[in-house]
Amino acid sequence: MNYGNADFSGDKGKNNGLDRAWIASSLKISPLEQVAFLRKLVNRQLPVSAHATDMTLKVVEKTELPDGWSVQGKTGMAYPRLPDYTFDEEHPWGWFVGWATKGDQTVVFARLIQDDKKTEGTAGVRARDALFAELPSLIAGSSK
Repeated sequence: MNYGNADFSGDKGKNNGLDRAWIASSLKISPLEQVAFLRKLVNRQLPVSAHATDMTLKVVEKTELPDGWSVQGKTGMAYPRLPDYTFDEEHPWGWFVGWATKGDQTVVFARLIQDDKKTEGTAGVRARDALFAELPSLIAGSSK
């Protein structure tokens, strides 16, 4: 399905791919690759059944914004690895990926942030909330 480097093996030598591959481990995917994948999902172009697509679209968290946009997406957070392979808990990454729909317009997005210091709450929620606040101006700016 062309999802990043498609490496779901996990941490080298740890046999933990099922629960760790996507969190600062073997699976690597850029925000642009996430947008390309989600665009295929939303446009029903992935090599899966219509039922699988319907069920996936149905379970992704949905938020109605005051300006009429309906946003569906997933937050996430991970700590970068330090040279000694421990986690840098002072500078977490946060992301929010998904799509927004208003009328017949759909916009697919990926928001990735990295905190410059340890902060309360999760970086993924901060990425989501920032996108919610900026979405109307980002979309308006992209059509110019």
